[in-house]
Amino acid sequence: MAGSLRKRFGLFRWKKESREKSKAQDGPEIHGSIASANSSEVSVLRPEQAASSTTVTPSLPQSTINASQTPAPAVPPTPSSKTLPVLSNTSDKAAKAPQTATDGQAVEIGENLVAYVSLWDRAYDALKEEEPDRVTEYEQLLSRVLIRVPSISQLASNQTDDVKIANQVPQNDPIARRKKLKEITELGLKHMEDKKVSTTLLGHEIVLQDVVAKVAGAVEWVEGHVKDAIKDLPYASIVMAGVSLVLPLLKNPAAAEEANRDGFTYVTSQMRYFAAMESLLLPQDTKPDLKDDLTERLVDLYKLIIDFQVQSVIRFYRTQTKNFFRGAINYDGWDQKLQYIKDTDVALVSRFETTMSASRLQVLRDLAGRAEESRIALNSLLAKVQEHIEVSRQQLGVLQKISQHITDPQDHACLQGLRITDPHDDKSRIEQAKGGLLTGSYCWVLDNDDFRQWRNNQDSRLLWIKGDPGKGKTMLLCGIIDELTKSIPNTTTVSFFFCQATDARINNATAVLRGLIFLLVSHQPSLISHVRQRYDQAGKQLFEDANAWEALSKIFTNILEDPHLQSTYLVIDALDECTGDLSRLLNFIAKTSSTYSDVKWIVSSRNWPNIEKGLDDATQKVRLCLELNEESVSAAVANYIQSKVDLLAKQNQYDNDTRDAVRAYLSSNAYGTFLWVALVCQELAGISGWEAEEMLTALPPGLDALYERMMSQICSSRNSQLCKNILAVVSVVRRPITLDELPSLVDMPPRCSGSRDVLAEIVGLCGSFLTLRDHTIAFVHQSAKDFLVQKASREIFPSGIQHVHRSIFSRSLRVLANILRRDIYGLSAPGFPIDQVKQPNPDPLAAARYSCVYWIDHLSECDATRDEVESIDRFLRRSYLYWLEALSLLQGHGDLVWSVVFSPDGQRVASGSGDRTIKIWDTASGTCTQTLEGHGSSVLSVAFSPDGQRVASGSRDKTIKIWDTASGSCTQTLEGHGSWVLSVGFSPDGQRVASGSGDRTIKIWDTASGSCTQTLEGHGDFVLSVAFSRDGQRVASGSDDNTIKIWDTASGSCTQTLEGHGDLVWSVAFSPDGQRMASGSDDKTIKIWDTASGSCTQTINVGLTATHLSFDHANAYINTNIGRIQIATATMESPN
Repeated sequence: MAGSLRKRFGLFRWKKESREKSKAQDGPEIHGSIASANSSEVSVLRPEQAASSTTVTPSLPQSTINASQTPAPAVPPTPSSKTLPVLSNTSDKAAKAPQTATDGQAVEIGENLVAYVSLWDRAYDALKEEEPDRVTEYEQLLSRVLIRVPSISQLASNQTDDVKIANQVPQNDPIARRKKLKEITELGLKHMEDKKVSTTLLGHEIVLQDVVAKVAGAVEWVEGHVKDAIKDLPYASIVMAGVSLVLPLLKNPAAAEEANRDGFTYVTSQMRYFAAMESLLLPQDTKPDLKDDLTERLVDLYKLIIDFQVQSVIRFYRTQTKNFFRGAINYDGWDQKLQYIKDTDVALVSRFETTMSASRLQVLRDLAGRAEESRIALNSLLAKVQEHIEVSRQQLGVLQKISQHITDPQDHACLQGLRITDPHDDKSRIEQAKGGLLTGSYCWVLDNDDFRQWRNNQDSRLLWIKGDPGKGKTMLLCGIIDELTKSIPNTTTVSFFFCQATDARINNATAVLRGLIFLLVSHQPSLISHVRQRYDQAGKQLFEDANAWEALSKIFTNILEDPHLQSTYLVIDALDECTGDLSRLLNFIAKTSSTYSDVKWIVSSRNWPNIEKGLDDATQKVRLCLELNEESVSAAVANYIQSKVDLLAKQNQYDNDTRDAVRAYLSSNAYGTFLWVALVCQELAGISGWEAEEMLTALPPGLDALYERMMSQICSSRNSQLCKNILAVVSVVRRPITLDELPSLVDMPPRCSGSRDVLAEIVGLCGSFLTLRDHTIAFVHQSAKDFLVQKASREIFPSGIQHVHRSIFSRSLRVLANILRRDIYGLSAPGFPIDQVKQPNPDPLAAARYSCVYWIDHLSECDATRDEVESIDRFLRRSYLYWLEALSLLQGHGDLVWSVVFSPDGQRVASGSGDRTIKIWDTASGTCTQTLEGHGSSVLSVAFSPDGQRVASGSRDKTIKIWDTASGSCTQTLEGHGSWVLSVGFSPDGQRVASGSGDRTIKIWDTASGSCTQTLEGHGDFVLSVAFSRDGQRVASGSDDNTIKIWDTASGSCTQTLEGHGDLVWSVAFSPDGQRMASGSDDKTIKIWDTASGSCTQTINVGLTATHLSFDHANAYINTNIGRIQIATATMESPN
């Protein structure tokens, strides 16, 4: 398969014919050295060999650089050799070597000079004195080459970063140090390994060979420069040792930021030029005072060059958890560092060019020209390599998508079950609601000392960004996530989550873990194995039941311990809006951030003491307090103000004076609060330019003051009561409600309910407290809700908050009673898959969706009156099954529900579905407490045991399973039927289970041993229903052969065959005293039978099929799926 994919997509061939064609088009091969203008030979820096020898660096790949377009790297010609003095270290103890030089000659820099100290050595020592930690880190990186030569290709990996390496670089002997650095350079080049551009598809690693070939050409070309330099220049190893470490990363130019890469190529290509400056600018006859000045300046320049390369190496080889913003932001002023080197070089030459002879000056200029040609060639080559890699990575993306589509479908089901939200969608929604993300509102944090400490220090693994409401924490994290995502390499993962207190889906600790794991698995699919280990046993209920946190936290920990986990960033916004199990989440963050070195965390919250206390155990944390960074935050707010005012000016046609006045007022009163600016601008949005300045004076500074003004305006408005009612409801609902749901919960003016435009206009009357997002009503900010609940409760809750809950509960019950009905979506055919259900337009459940799920939550918040209890009883008697149907459509099973049964205490309901699962529901809250998975096909029947501790299920997979309702585990699987199991039922003592099947038999099973004790045969078609008598001595069965049979469970004999129905019998039930039996049929009748005589005593025409029925305890009523029937009068209480 992998081979055919390679062939199909044509990604893995680098054809010889293509190379030959490229050669023919581009001309003759270009070599790394160019002949001088007056010679056919190529000269190198060693003047004594100029006449007889050439040095050729590796050629450039022909398909990449055209000879006519880009000059090849040059090695400058030099005149014949003369003797020049070598400038020694200024120390009197330093050894000196006599040198002489005449005009037009470059210094001879040969092996005989190795023992002499150069200005490069002096510059290195000066840098180490000024930046001891930096140079020590650099030397330790270099030492890895000597200690762990086979692992040189892994130096950029987090696998080696935590290993402490003894410094192998001599500290007090410049000559010994130079030799050691040269050894490191040579070993680094020798053991450099290829950096592959690859992916794993169907278990096979696929390498893009053409990319490897092109990148290898670039590396080989630079490698030639390095080898040549250290051979000719003994002290070049001071700089080139670092280059040999950086060189492998050229095989993936995307791994390094452009500015840093450009600096690396510049300094590398200029090395010969810089080295020659010492001899060309300081001939032996230089005047002492001029010599001292020039020496100091050269040392400064060399120190800058060494420092630049040192920092390049450190940045390149910091672990991915440290160095993640490559290429996006110029954090360390890399461009400025490089420019400073160039400026210093120009100033130095300019300062002393008058003291140089014309020939020396020309040699220096020639060296500079050749170096510039080399730099241009290398940069051009790297740019083309980058293009090849980007294209190839896109191709790899296609392959990875194909791989995902042909992986285990259970992985897909597991990921679907895990998903409670897609944090990417939440991020987009938040940014859109806040008017878009402005770079200027967050970029300040990237240069913040606390942020840089977290970024650069491997021991700083948790960053807590804290600040008061409205300080821009959420948008700050949005910006950081963007920078992380676009700047890190493909081998690093960013997973994030946005908590929101007003949305029940995303306001609890379990939801946070689900969201983070969802993104981790989506980015690195192999991690799903950790989820599948538990999911395959428990199914979707793993993520939803009472033990979800324990299960998910263990899964998350296993993922963090996975040796193949990529370097990871985890970001959680608004911990203060995590209203469920926050303490658990804080403890988990503190523990994991202190344990796993390859994972870095960013969290944000308000300045809450309980959050600070919860994070105290994190030993590796950094705090970034927005209030302590007032200057930076204020500058970001100023940028935000500028953007908002420009938009207002354009929309409302401000003149310059108005624009300036609005900007000035916002700037002087914002006090570093984004939200205040946003709210004021929202108030100004509908105000004409000529009114804007006057309006400003009515908008006080500070969030609470502004909220108070908004509330005062509402209270004095013509629609005051309507607005306060809306704010009250929106303040207490369990999730944001839609415009369609609003009229169900709040009394609206006549003829408003059917128009979304009118409803949106009414919501707009509530000041700037609320906002609309895709027809969903939400608070503009959590602080707005806090203000209403804590400081405006008298206005919006005049009768207390419990009164609002009671109103929502009672209105919900009324709307459900009015809307719910059988087959509300008109699906008609039983067995219709839920994934094929199309929501009707208009949706008949649109107004009742919130009420359907949450009416019991609001009931629990108030003390129900007698009348309210009676209304609940009426609703459940008439509409309970329709309510379950609606719940199934909204949030329940993934397919048709075939069977529903109450637990003996009435507190739970079990439902069996075509989605192969059984769900256990809490009748008080309507929530699903367990999902039981294990059947291989549709679950057609379910039954509770008399003690309610077990559930039996019959399936289309021909098996019966017994489940423990507390743990959700399957305790028995009963096999023996030859066809579908259509009905199951427990005996009154719970020790036996009866099952009816499509194989026309009934089987009796011992629940303890799982063995079949009786097989009852006699029906002529499918057995659709079975039921035990109250004493357990008889079993009744209804069949597709239109009959009911009564069986003796001891002997297995059929004692009665009841005939009379005109169609198949769907349901049977014994009365509590065992003297009667009821049956429901497709002939749309219910029959009452005398079990002693077998005669039919009553036929009730109901007009519908009673697929489920039971007697009440008084034998006075029959409860069915179509209503409650009074036996004496044969009248039905319709659910409608």
